[in-house]
Parts: sequence; structure tokens; C-alpha cells
Amino acid sequence: MAGGGVFLTLLAAALVFAGAALGAVTRPRLVGAPVDVDNVENDEGLQRALQFAVAEYNKASNDMYSSRVVRVISAQRQIVSGIKYMIKAEVGRTTCPKPAADLQSCAFHDAPQMAKHAVCDFVVYTIPWLNEIKLLRSSCQ
Repeated sequence: MAGGGVFLTLLAAALVFAGAALGAVTRPRLVGAPVDVDNVENDEGLQRALQFAVAEYNKASNDMYSSRVVRVISAQRQIVSGIKYMIKAEVGRTTCPKPAADLQSCAFHDAPQMAKHAVCDFVVYTIPWLNEIKLLRSSCQ
């Protein structure tokens, strides 16, 4: 009899853990919480926010060359009274002197002494329906 009680206890514990694990998968997201942007290249709002952040980065930089995004490391979107984008991106120095009209056509420097890369955290707040955009934070290392 004691063996049957232990079996039932272990079975009950296994069902509780399985239910908790399955419940975590189907649990709804918290409204207003940041969510990952899965398709960075095709998200128009994120791309606009990133272009704005890099333009502001270039304005604030004392470098004589423009920089542009090498790759997006991570990106999140949060719905607040507008849309807040939290972006971690690698930024690299291009061969185009400032101000560059079309950054995407600018090649990156090849020479090691000229190639400069930084990982930046940008927070951009946008209210698309009012055509407003602000860089809340820019931190590069």
C-alpha cells in the first residue's frame, strides 16, 4: 500500500509540473510589456526608428566619417502612449565623409586603423500618428 501512495504522490507532482510548464507557454503576454521584434529587416517602424537613431548618432559624433548599422543584435517594441523601440545594434564607420546623403551605399572601412565599430543601445520613442520621433537614449561602447 505504501508503494501505491508514493506512486500517486509522484504522479501528482509530475502532473503539477507539466501543467505549470504548459501553462507558461500559453499564458497571455502582459499588456504594455516589451516584445521582441522578430523580423527586423521588414519592420518599417523599427527601420525608421533605427535610421533616426543612427542619424542622431552621426550628428553627435566628432568623427569626420559617417557611420551606419552593421547588424541589429536585438530589438524590442513596447506600446506605451506611442511606440518605444529598444535597439541594440553594431555600428561601423563608413568611407563616406559627413554628411552622407545615402548611408546604405557607403562601404565600411577596410583598413584596421580606420575601421571603427561600436555596439550601441538606442531607445527611440515615436508617435506615428503625430509624426513625432525622439531619441530617448543613445549609449555606445
